[in-house]
Amino acid sequence: MYKLVIGNVKVTVADDNIERNDAILAAKKAIAAAGRQGKILSQVTIRQGVADLEVEVTEKTGAKAVRKTIKQSMADNIRASVREKLYPASPYAQKDLWVDSDTGQEWRGAEVDTARSEIMAKFEEWLKTL
Repeated sequence: MYKLVIGNVKVTVADDNIERNDAILAAKKAIAAAGRQGKILSQVTIRQGVADLEVEVTEKTGAKAVRKTIKQSMADNIRASVREKLYPASPYAQKDLWVDSDTGQEWRGAEVDTARSEIMAKFEEWLKTL
């Protein structure tokens, strides 16, 4: 018996007589078939059958099975960066002050809150187009 990992899927090959390349090919086929069905696998077990390889799959369940696309992940990271820049969490940051780092110009008060809200609303609207 030996084990492999393909992506995030653990592969257990129950028989040492099964060629590594054959096991990899069988596991990749099972992972691809599950992917076409919208399933995410956690485990693939491969055994030698009477005529051919027998492949048994275990699907991921629960909260960890929820996955993002690359675009969703990137958009979430961009959203976090924008929020951090527009709404600093530092205890020393002045919430009603905006300073332009290029010119040194400063704005204060309701004007800053209004601009932040408008920019964040437009940004969220833009993210929905992705």
